[in-house]
Amino acid sequence: MTVNARPDWTQVRALFEQALPLAPAARQALLQQAQPALAAEVGSLLQQDLGSTQTGFLSGHAADAGHVGERMGPWRITGRLGSGGMGEVWLAERDDGAYRGEAALKLLKRGMDSAAVLARFAQERQALARLAHPHIARLVDAGRTADGHPYFAMERVSGKPIDQACEGLDLRARIALFLQLADAVAHAHRNLLVHRDLKPGNVLVTAEGQVKLLDFGIAKALQSEDSPDATLLGPRPFTPHYASPEQVRGEPLTTATDVYSLGVLLYLMLTGQRPYGVGANTAEHAARCVLDEQPARPSSVSQPGLFKGDLDKLLLKALEKDISRRYASVDALAADLRAYLGGYPLAARAPSAGYLLAKFAARNRLAVGLSALALVSLVGGFAATAWQMHQTDQARQAAERRFAQVRQMANQLVFRYHDQIHNLPGAVAVRQALLDDASKYLDGLAEETAGDPSLARELAETYQRLSVLQGEIFSPGQERVKTALVNAEKATSLQSQYAAAPTTAPEVLNAAVDMWLNRATIEARLGRVARSLQSLQQAAVLTQRVRTLAPDDLQVISRQATLEGRLGLSLGSNVSQANLGRVQEAKAHWDAAVRLFQQLVDREPDKPEWVHQLAWGWVGQMNWAMLAGDYGMAVQAGQQAVALRDRASQMAPGNAHFFHQRGAARNNLAVALVLHGEPETALKLHAECAEILDVSNAADPSNKTAVRDRTLMALSSARALSAVGKRAEALAAVRDALAKMPVGSFEPDDFYMTRWRAEGLVWLARLTEKPAAAAEAAREAVALVAALPGDQHAARQWALAQAQGEWAQALLAGGDRNSAATAAAEAVRQWGNDVPGFYRPLLERDRKLAQGIDAATVARIP
Repeated sequence: MTVNARPDWTQVRALFEQALPLAPAARQALLQQAQPALAAEVGSLLQQDLGSTQTGFLSGHAADAGHVGERMGPWRITGRLGSGGMGEVWLAERDDGAYRGEAALKLLKRGMDSAAVLARFAQERQALARLAHPHIARLVDAGRTADGHPYFAMERVSGKPIDQACEGLDLRARIALFLQLADAVAHAHRNLLVHRDLKPGNVLVTAEGQVKLLDFGIAKALQSEDSPDATLLGPRPFTPHYASPEQVRGEPLTTATDVYSLGVLLYLMLTGQRPYGVGANTAEHAARCVLDEQPARPSSVSQPGLFKGDLDKLLLKALEKDISRRYASVDALAADLRAYLGGYPLAARAPSAGYLLAKFAARNRLAVGLSALALVSLVGGFAATAWQMHQTDQARQAAERRFAQVRQMANQLVFRYHDQIHNLPGAVAVRQALLDDASKYLDGLAEETAGDPSLARELAETYQRLSVLQGEIFSPGQERVKTALVNAEKATSLQSQYAAAPTTAPEVLNAAVDMWLNRATIEARLGRVARSLQSLQQAAVLTQRVRTLAPDDLQVISRQATLEGRLGLSLGSNVSQANLGRVQEAKAHWDAAVRLFQQLVDREPDKPEWVHQLAWGWVGQMNWAMLAGDYGMAVQAGQQAVALRDRASQMAPGNAHFFHQRGAARNNLAVALVLHGEPETALKLHAECAEILDVSNAADPSNKTAVRDRTLMALSSARALSAVGKRAEALAAVRDALAKMPVGSFEPDDFYMTRWRAEGLVWLARLTEKPAAAAEAAREAVALVAALPGDQHAARQWALAQAQGEWAQALLAGGDRNSAATAAAEAVRQWGNDVPGFYRPLLERDRKLAQGIDAATVARIP
């Protein structure tokens, strides 16, 4: 491994932590083995640490005496728990009377508060704030000390490192502990965080057998540059014994890094030793072992009888130095472990007939044993039954022919007839009939997919088409969202049978990416943001893989661009989409999406599909700008989208979906124009939109998505009508829209439609002249959003705060100032601290009312 002349943080931290617990003579001997520049830097830090200890800040009883009794925000220090490279961890108890409890309080060491270290400390706090999982130590509080140093309080965890907790446990119990850890890491990945420092000291097991993952101090957010899984360059701290090869080489990191480190941990948990570098006594030596040594087969170093062939294969796959040969995700690794525990075949092993038969026999010992006895009894009468067996063979051949015929018929229905009529006007009902018939045939063949990758692929792609038709939010469909999710899950579950093979063609992988993107969209619509992000991560893994096979393929670029846009939606770029509220982060993804879509148009300007996709990119930019409060940018982006939608429809005049999107683009631009102060122009666009959508609906009444969009457009027009003084017309539009989407007309889990109905109720409260009726409408909106199942996410909180604030306004209009101020205070609490520009006027209005400012100065939002 090349050593830089100027040591970076990776080298400094590793050597510092190795030297910190040693006696002075041993420290000196260790530093003499390192390069002079590195030794000098670490020696300086050790000297600072010693000085701090002598002043009572760090370790030992002096430190305890110096800090015990100190107050840090609402916490009082009661003892010292430990020390790391740049931080100290103290035991603290709540001391403000709010509640009783303990926490582990993390502080920076004095002398370690450089800008880079402060940034890493803040990064750890932000990482913890994004995570909520039973096997991740949760963030309890954060603040600053009296002298301005940052701290954060974490759940106090008492337990043993996970490798020590394995002592005396059998194999299944060890694997069960590991699966708790795997679930925690997968949760972090779904929240776009890579831990990057998985090691025994960061994974504790409580006395109750619960795993707790600690220390996100060097976790890295998956940020977008050219792909959703690229990370920024620069110093990357890591622990060499548990680092991945790409981490040691300083390459861009993905979730594959954590997969590798989990493989090292699992190897240690099951065998009692690391897979390599057992004799390494320096950080540099350990790092070289990661790059150069191949791990021994676990069965060769474990206690006799502990391992079988499957676990060897599983562990060695997790420890592949080549990322493309490693498990694609933590979930894939966990799935193979669960398969092992259940006696099922592993994805890590080739599905040979002998292997599959052996696994079946192991799972069904009684049935196989009885069959064997029956076989023995039949041997004596073999000659007498030869003729019957001949007849049976003929029947088998006839059944195989029938199987092939049914499969061919289903294939024709799905991949020929359905796809040919996909975008024709009036096709939704016919498409449903074709896909329903095909799925009935294929469902009967589903049990035969094992060992037949092509059949598994056909079935998966059929379920994908069904799912898109039933509930994908951007396409013509039937608004059957939960049914759509069931078929999306069926589609993705079959991918392991055909997409994992290294010879899988790019077009097959592209279709597999589409399945995860579709599933993510439906999960987000149902308010399941964490699951949606997990699906996007799966799409990202497949996208990275297909990019290595065909980096210049336009279909591959299309999927990558779409993935960027979907990540932008999940992070926070649309008021009506479930998201995390990380609005500024979302912008980079939409910029990347538009850039990639533009590449497609530049290379094939005459292909309408690329023009259509570029329009979607500009729609995303427009919605992001509206949410951020940049209405001038929103109008410019919306104008781009309208021009591109018109162009795509002109290029493909028979495409019903492109025609429909011409109307949707006008509605979106109209909303931006009202916010920008141009309501008259907006009303003209609303009229054009209504005309287009009416034609679209008349051509295909079974297209429930188009019917939905027509209703929502009428609701959106109320804002423009109100802005030009046509209050009565605005109120009529709102009432008509609400009548067309009553509770019960959409699924209760449907966040998208629930939020739109709540928006309609808010506008009903604003426009009605009777305070009691306004209060009733706003109260219904509050109850509707508060009862939503699914994750707690930013868009849900914004909708709840908006409804709560409107209720406060109605109470104020009715003369109940005290109740109004109380309701406004609750709205302010719901808004939280990081409110995007679109909602800030509402926040300020609610804040003024909550503070008791005179009613005449509390402006109602038009």
